[in-house]
Amino acid sequence: MTAVRTRALEARDLDRVEELEPELFGVGAWSRQTYEQEIEREDRVYLAAVDEDGTLLGYGGVALDPEWTIMTVGVAPRARRRGVATVLLDALIDAVRDARGTELFLEVRAHDGGAQQLYRNAGFVRVGLRKRYYQPEGADAVVMRLTLARRVGAVGVEVTTGVGDDVAAPAGEARDAVFVDVDAVHTAVWSERPPTVLDVRWALGRDDGREVYGRGHLPGAVFVDLDDDLAAAPSPAAGRHPLPEPEKLQAAARRWGIGTDSSVVVYDDAGGTSAARAWWLLRWAGVRDVRIIDGGLRAWVAAGHHLEDGFVRPRPGDVVVRPGALRTVGADDVADHPGVVLDARDHERFTGEVEPVDPRAGHVPGAVSAPTRANLSPDGWLLEADDLRRRFDALGVRPGVDVAVYCGSGVTAAHQIAVLASLGVDAALYPGSFSQWSNDPGREVATGE
Repeated sequence: MTAVRTRALEARDLDRVEELEPELFGVGAWSRQTYEQEIEREDRVYLAAVDEDGTLLGYGGVALDPEWTIMTVGVAPRARRRGVATVLLDALIDAVRDARGTELFLEVRAHDGGAQQLYRNAGFVRVGLRKRYYQPEGADAVVMRLTLARRVGAVGVEVTTGVGDDVAAPAGEARDAVFVDVDAVHTAVWSERPPTVLDVRWALGRDDGREVYGRGHLPGAVFVDLDDDLAAAPSPAAGRHPLPEPEKLQAAARRWGIGTDSSVVVYDDAGGTSAARAWWLLRWAGVRDVRIIDGGLRAWVAAGHHLEDGFVRPRPGDVVVRPGALRTVGADDVADHPGVVLDARDHERFTGEVEPVDPRAGHVPGAVSAPTRANLSPDGWLLEADDLRRRFDALGVRPGVDVAVYCGSGVTAAHQIAVLASLGVDAALYPGSFSQWSNDPGREVATGE
């Protein structure tokens, strides 16, 4: 790969810039005359990125005092994936520092996840949204800011913004420590320290989660592959989604950008029933601040918030996992459980009428049918706390009663456990669930009610 260097953008470069502008920016392309005027201004810095032969690979510009704004960054299509945009952006940031700038702003199309990732990697954070900013197409613009100097309060104390404060649960409300609404998440996403957002779209029998994520996801959200990232290899002895080894989970969590003090929110397009697997695993691994977005993707879109496309690759985090923070039980524990064992699968799988994947149909003897979908409204929102308490009271979940939960493979059971946690009930997960139980010829399987 040839080296990329920067120099001042000059009049001799404008023929090539004029060719690239409509290809890169379409109807928003600047004219040659605009560039001729811009590169002559004393309050502007325009740079060209060139290779060893002097070929123009890209260009960018920044407005200095008082605007402190990135004006443009463009890379020739044939020069992409060579780090040209990063080289240009770093050089523009250095120019602002040299001019004693303390903050730098930019606008980027709201749907352009790739560009936003470039800026996030440089330290920019989202601070606003300008509706219909780009004309004539009427596209929204995300406003981002990079702080180049420490912000100091009135008495000389560094000002920080805690994400935990942005989506904090009111004291004593267990529900708000597990679930969070989209308005609170929207506020947090636009804060100076946004949470790590995980997109966990998955469904039994489907493998298009990554594809649909790429077409549109919450701003800054990282895709999590449930089968690959949130489980060990399947086997009849361990079930379809065994718990991952701690080392594997830690490596994945760091890849998602989770740090030692990160706040995490998770979502899906299924009412949280798959995202809860990430919630449970991270809480089990000792990550304290993890919440499920109530209503998930549907609630976000219904609230009128924009989606970002493309794939997000955050800076690696440094989280250290410490498994064991949430309770688990094994097959022997479930077989001789002293309390209530809840089966979170759909009722027809519990009775044995339907079994799409496991070798035997039915349920663990003595278990109670409690489909986790019944915890949700038809639109996928969590039911009110009083309704949930009545539901679980009727299922035998009462103070002093030990509760264990299973499903097909430990996925939707995690959602049931999250719902119970929102009511102040500490339930244990049977990770192997029915996929493990039904593969063991020594285990009895019951059918019917």
